[in-house]
Amino acid sequence: MKFVKQSLLSVVIAAGLATTGVQAANESTQMPKAPTSMPEQTAPAMDVSDEQVGDFVEAYVAVQTLNQEYATKLQASTDDPEKSQELQQEAQTEMTSAITETGLSLDEYKQIALAANQSEQLRQRISMKIEETTTASDS
Repeated sequence: MKFVKQSLLSVVIAAGLATTGVQAANESTQMPKAPTSMPEQTAPAMDVSDEQVGDFVEAYVAVQTLNQEYATKLQASTDDPEKSQELQQEAQTEMTSAITETGLSLDEYKQIALAANQSEQLRQRISMKIEETTTASDS
């Protein structure tokens, strides 16, 4: 489960993937993206409990696992745009379910991800919990 120990920037990516499917994994069949000239989203200061951090990490690990699984499937289906679209929708549904099964709403997950992107302290709490989780599962 070493893939889970990615930078916390991927947390924000995971939040985006949960709402838009795994489109990034299938870039070869997408149109070029417009330049990002929009200002960064800012999350209001947020008090995140230890329980929420635990739920977030559980959801994050599940989303990363699904992302890898579907990225592989999408790469194998690049010749079939219809199959790719179907896989993206399936991935989005599964990722959303993985998040909500932890007790977090999709909005809460996104808010925590945005807050983590802006708060070093929250990033550290999440990183430590990811480390605990992956170390425990590797044992």
